[in-house]
Amino acid sequence: MCTVNCTPDCNSDLAKTCIQECPSMCFESSEYIVSQGLCKNCDWLKCWPALKCLTKYAQLSVENGTVNKTCNEKRFNNGTQLGKYWQCWKDAPKQSSHWSVLSSVVHCVCREGMIEHTRAQSCCDSVLYGGGVCDLQCMSEATCSTQEAQTCIHTCQSRCTSYEIAPSEDCMSYCLEKNAPCRKFAACSPPMLAGLVCDDGRWPEASSGCCSMNQTNGRPGQLLGCPRLCDTQHIWRLDGGRSIPWWSRWQPGPGIVAQCTCKGCPTSSSEAVLKLDRTVSDGIWDNGQMMLVDIARRQGLLHGPNRRMQELMVMRNDRILEVLKGTEQPDRANSFLIAQINDEYTERISEAAKSFGDDGYMLTHNDAELQAAAEKETKNSIVYFITTAGGCTIAIVAAIACATRVIMRRRKATPIIQFGNNNEVVIGNPVGEGATTVSGTPVTGAPVTVSAPTKGSRDTPKELS
Repeated sequence: MCTVNCTPDCNSDLAKTCIQECPSMCFESSEYIVSQGLCKNCDWLKCWPALKCLTKYAQLSVENGTVNKTCNEKRFNNGTQLGKYWQCWKDAPKQSSHWSVLSSVVHCVCREGMIEHTRAQSCCDSVLYGGGVCDLQCMSEATCSTQEAQTCIHTCQSRCTSYEIAPSEDCMSYCLEKNAPCRKFAACSPPMLAGLVCDDGRWPEASSGCCSMNQTNGRPGQLLGCPRLCDTQHIWRLDGGRSIPWWSRWQPGPGIVAQCTCKGCPTSSSEAVLKLDRTVSDGIWDNGQMMLVDIARRQGLLHGPNRRMQELMVMRNDRILEVLKGTEQPDRANSFLIAQINDEYTERISEAAKSFGDDGYMLTHNDAELQAAAEKETKNSIVYFITTAGGCTIAIVAAIACATRVIMRRRKATPIIQFGNNNEVVIGNPVGEGATTVSGTPVTGAPVTVSAPTKGSRDTPKELS
């Protein structure tokens, strides 16, 4: 820059040569798509002294119509339409899908007059400021309310869920690609969907689909996330990354623009209570099965726990759940009762293993012997302190109920992953690489699935992913 001449001779051979070798659009190569060979002969180091002649020639070319006018970035940025667009996009529903992210941008571009604003400032051909905006097709409310439009909107909302980092091929071909049959309906208002309730019984935010809650560590501010009883949860950050055009996903104010994608969540407060109880119940059941296997192994049972051992374990589980019923976490008295119950049934189950043996072995005894063994086992209700291994089991049983209840009362910040880049108006594929605000991968919710053939008459929950 130090070689620039502020009063150059624009009739000099250097100026004339540089005007020919460095066409005016070479100045815009970082913002516009120009031919690869247009500027190949331009030697900027040689032409810096005549730079003012080149800019003057470019201005004259625009005035006489030989070169198209380029984007007036200053007027674009100062336009009132831009601020209204940002507010519209921040408030628009962007829940649970790549479709809603695209639709929130296109809908607000149409609603706030950004197409007209982009054209008025000659920014349509600019990749950074236009980015295809001027080619968008806006839809009337009448068109958006038709069955065709609503079918596309809700179908794409379900096909393009953001449980995965990138949209599926089916989503792209049917909804998001430029020539996809449903792409034109992205200009319609994105749907406000919930289908879940937050931990406090309220519905989530319409814009993000997130539940907000005060931090539990005493710090100011609120946390955004899915209800804690959801099976899986992902939180994507939609703003802050490089997008085309740059302003389409920009957040000028404080905070972030998030999207929560929650799966397998309670849809009502009563369902949340039932799911919490089921989570505790499943944890105790799992622990009981581990106890049975351990006792069977110690007693040398070839076929694992016998039927009587299973029946006694069901009785133990029911008594522990009865103690925990209506409590947030076990107190000293409840913990002592749980220990007593566990001691009693550990002894009874051990006796059942000795008396009944393997189920196949029982078939070789006569009925009198079986009856005598059953009566002996039933009358043996003396409570003993169990061995060190049994003590560990007691701690596990008590901890399941305690930890589950306590965890349900605490909210931890969920990693927020930033959306990536694309060559569309809005990007609908979140990626973690390059995100500066968080690290790691999306976390999963509380596990609620178990399955085993010995679970008895209890309903086995379907596997959730």
